[in-house]
Amino acid sequence: MKNNILVISGLILGLLSSSCEDALTEQPESLLVKENFYKNETDAFSALAAVYGTFRSGGERYFPVTYFMATLENRAEYSNGRGSQAGFSKYDGPLDNTSQERVFAAYNDIYLGINRANSVISNVAKIEDMNDDLRSQYVAEARFLRAFFYMNLVKYWGGVPLRTEEFVSLDQIPAPRASVQEVWDFIITELNAVIPDLADTFSDADAGRATSWAARAALADAYLNTEDWALAAETADNVIVNSPYSFVEVSVADDFLNIYGPEVITHSEDIFAAHYSETNGNDVPRFIHRANTGFSVGGFHAWLPVENSILGSWDINDLRRQFSLYTEYIDENGEVQQLPEDSPILFHKYRDANAPSAPQSRNNIPFYRLPEMYLIYAEATSEANGGPTSLATERLNMVRRRGYGLPLNTASAEDYPAGMSPSGFKDAVLNERVYEMNLEMKRWNDLLRTGRAQELVEATGKTWSDVSLLLPLPVDEINNNPAMGPEDQNPGY
Repeated sequence: MKNNILVISGLILGLLSSSCEDALTEQPESLLVKENFYKNETDAFSALAAVYGTFRSGGERYFPVTYFMATLENRAEYSNGRGSQAGFSKYDGPLDNTSQERVFAAYNDIYLGINRANSVISNVAKIEDMNDDLRSQYVAEARFLRAFFYMNLVKYWGGVPLRTEEFVSLDQIPAPRASVQEVWDFIITELNAVIPDLADTFSDADAGRATSWAARAALADAYLNTEDWALAAETADNVIVNSPYSFVEVSVADDFLNIYGPEVITHSEDIFAAHYSETNGNDVPRFIHRANTGFSVGGFHAWLPVENSILGSWDINDLRRQFSLYTEYIDENGEVQQLPEDSPILFHKYRDANAPSAPQSRNNIPFYRLPEMYLIYAEATSEANGGPTSLATERLNMVRRRGYGLPLNTASAEDYPAGMSPSGFKDAVLNERVYEMNLEMKRWNDLLRTGRAQELVEATGKTWSDVSLLLPLPVDEINNNPAMGPEDQNPGY
């Protein structure tokens, strides 16, 4: 049975402030509960579990699954949202009302996680009945998670209010919108600060918790987004060379189930992920599959692959393509059936035919895996040096070779050649990021940070407007935060 720290969080969420309304309601009883809560190591762990509990799925949760992930995947040019999610895949004007409501809910969920993290940071540090190193570790995990939450805000909303104290008073409502640079500076400072206090590894029983290597992986990502190429390459290289992670071996397409399969607790390249189980599942398989295809409990097929995008030129011999996309399935009678004309190809990466119910699929959703560090190193090194080095090319090829089920360290016919131009190499890296990390919430950020969103969206035949560059800030944030006004809203909203 998959173990998940998120299960613990469900038992104690009510003890912590879980919404602005709760925080602002004058209830002396709840204040007494809080004062009596942060007393020992058990209390500290329960509070930390509530921060991880931000990742839990089901109910009214929107971050990271399902609707935050749906937003990012269906903004990417390779996926079209269907039904109520079609609005995510339109770029010629503002998001429709349904899409905006889901975006607002994801934003609020992220700030819920930030407030829970702030609570741990403020209160666990004061617990005397606790081992000093463990206290420092728990606070460091909360600070990492807070930085991670802010990364997801700044990438897609731009500058946002920086709230670094637990929300306990009406006086804390005013918070000005920080600049993009200020938010990134905060994230990078926090990630560097917490590395010494984080654990280097955890047992499988604690899989899903943040390690020092998760902080370094996030730091490499932050440096990549801020175009600090040298530090991005150096940080990614540190993870590649010194961390305990290694590539999962693949010889046939379904070997990727050892990474994405519903029974997987963790694996050798899992740096940081949202972990799910039969008691705390997610809805992603049901969103990507049709009903009665044998891959999920039910099926909306709401994320449809775009065949005239990068997916259309993806080599069929690439095992990642065979694993990630499908055109046929085996029905309950053992007969091969083609997908119907209205959805002739579907995403395949996440599947859980034996989920106990919907939405209770058990597939973990990766945030950082080791191959991404190879791709960050390759891209950042080429940018820093005005073209790819031999090691940058080799590391790009190692990711590609694994995708074809070939030996990692042996040159192959599938390799990218030495001596590529800087632009050609950048294209190759970005393509490999799709092949390696489709449906891992990476592509939309890649299009935004490289300035390629308009070009690649229009290449699929769609009309572009720059309003699509940023998600709208919630109306309640604008209306209820005295330090912000209509002028702080993102363009077009």
